[in-house]
Amino acid sequence: MNSKITYDISNVINISKIHLSQEQLKVISKGLKFVPTPTSINTITTVVNCEKSLFSTPKLTKSAAISEISTFIQKWRKPTKFNINKEEAKLLKEIKSIENIVIVQADKGGKIVVMNKNDYFNKIEEKLNDLNVYEQVKKDPTTIIKTE
Repeated sequence: MNSKITYDISNVINISKIHLSQEQLKVISKGLKFVPTPTSINTITTVVNCEKSLFSTPKLTKSAAISEISTFIQKWRKPTKFNINKEEAKLLKEIKSIENIVIVQADKGGKIVVMNKNDYFNKIEEKLNDLNVYEQVKKDPTTIIKTE
């Protein structure tokens, strides 16, 4: 990892009740689309997840997809360069283990917001209950929409 890369922790706003260290905020500031370089592939989990997601897919398409996935797994090699160091990986694991927070993109300004999970769910429910934006339906309109 290039040690010259710096991250702007002012991009992260913590409104949760949990105190996050400067180091944790730096890891979060990498962004919501940041994905650590994988160190390994869990073959069984990968195949099972793919099988589940392809459950209702036509047999021919499913076979082709599984073949592509198998080829990928066989060719996969452990990367020589990583985009996260061991300390950052440990911090990321710590952050992921905090069950009562969510980390989301702010509605405006491109900031990252850390908030209490309950507060997040309350805001979502408040938005969904706004009758100026959403209309409550009496029955599931999915079949009608599919036929249109």
